[in-house]
Amino acid sequence: MEPFSRIIERVVIDREVIAARVAEVAESVADYYRDKPLTVVPVLAGAFMFTSDLIRALPLKMKIGLVGLSSYRGTATQPRELRVSFKLDGDISGRHVLVVDDILDTGATLERACHMVRQAGALEVRSLVLLSKKREPPAKTRPDWVGFEIEDEFVVGYGLDYNDHYRNLRDVVVLKDELYADGD
Repeated sequence: MEPFSRIIERVVIDREVIAARVAEVAESVADYYRDKPLTVVPVLAGAFMFTSDLIRALPLKMKIGLVGLSSYRGTATQPRELRVSFKLDGDISGRHVLVVDDILDTGATLERACHMVRQAGALEVRSLVLLSKKREPPAKTRPDWVGFEIEDEFVVGYGLDYNDHYRNLRDVVVLKDELYADGD
């Protein structure tokens, strides 16, 4: 029995489907960046798991930059004011940059991350999100690649958290309602 099974309401995307889609997206990304100086910039902390699987599947020479942004903090299940926890790390001037985020919700996080990368002198900025909620994102935040489109609901796992927990779930899931009030 899965150790977290008692807290999961339902699995939205299971680990095998995630792994297959990461491989597909990596192939498309690799085709695009084949002869370009690539820097991958994950938006931390949510995109770290997705990014680690993605970059291992990319047969490319690349650099990694890091940026920390968050609009879901603590027990929030709706986006709040965007906070920068740390600014862009790494020299990206004159490079092609792929910004990787965990989920496209309001578009504010992806927009801010791409803006930071442009301001740092990137030659070109493209974006990839693991999940995109089924709603119309603002035109300037449409990602170039999307792993999965999901319903407009709060999910955790595979890097996404609730109150700094559950990032280590290997599937993307909806938790049981009673957990959202618990806070532990």
